[in-house]
Amino acid sequence: MRRLLTKVLQKIYTISVPVRILTSLSDNQAYPQVCINASNDYRFFNNFRRNPIYNQILENVSEKQGSEYLQVISNDADILAAIINFKPNDNYGNPRMYEYPNIGMISPSTLRYIKVVADIKTHFQTTDNLSICEIGIGYGGQCRVINAYYKPATYCLVDIQPALALSQRFLGNYILNSVLTYKTMNELGQRNYDLVLSNYAFTELPRTIQDIYLSKVIFNSKRGYITYNEITPKEFDSYKSDELVAMIPGSKILKEEPLTHPKNCIIVWGANA
Repeated sequence: MRRLLTKVLQKIYTISVPVRILTSLSDNQAYPQVCINASNDYRFFNNFRRNPIYNQILENVSEKQGSEYLQVISNDADILAAIINFKPNDNYGNPRMYEYPNIGMISPSTLRYIKVVADIKTHFQTTDNLSICEIGIGYGGQCRVINAYYKPATYCLVDIQPALALSQRFLGNYILNSVLTYKTMNELGQRNYDLVLSNYAFTELPRTIQDIYLSKVIFNSKRGYITYNEITPKEFDSYKSDELVAMIPGSKILKEEPLTHPKNCIIVWGANA
């Protein structure tokens, strides 16, 4: 899914001259600049979800993958019936949208966010009145979709500053149920959350950065849902899925459905079953 960016980063790491140490796969200078442009310029914001540089990181779910996510979502009649509440996620940024049977036009990336909501319902029943922390928040789409179905008490969005600025601009267009906070890694204090989420982002970090999030958030959270992928350069020394499960009490590995990469999986803990 992010193979192009991964190859670019691997080439960067082979250069003999000194380079700035990257803190994640998305910390490649070009992507943060797109976020800054979208947060500062309304004309850029109106089309940021089609920007080629932005699409190396986000909004790259294919029409076919959207169909596969919809198939999973369709197993939950209540979630499917709430599609009309999820669709406004596509009102901003001009995402690529496709016509899907029985639900009409929607972006496949929004369908992926909805699929996460369906998983949350399966594993945790609800997020009503919970404190949530999301690590790696893109433009805030997952937060908005969760708030379209549940009523979390608080929602802490954690990312690099340019992504936080973009998400604040995006989410400012909606009336949400949660009290939102926006924090960078260094602004984040050690706290017990009811639920921590991360769609790919946490597993795309170098081990040294992962250790910070493990200490500050993950080890202290009652519940967790991490979509795991394994695409980081060797130099990142990122934790493997079996290492994470051995470290996080009560966690387990589940199949990613649909499977978007051979080594992908879902790591959950604090689940009902």
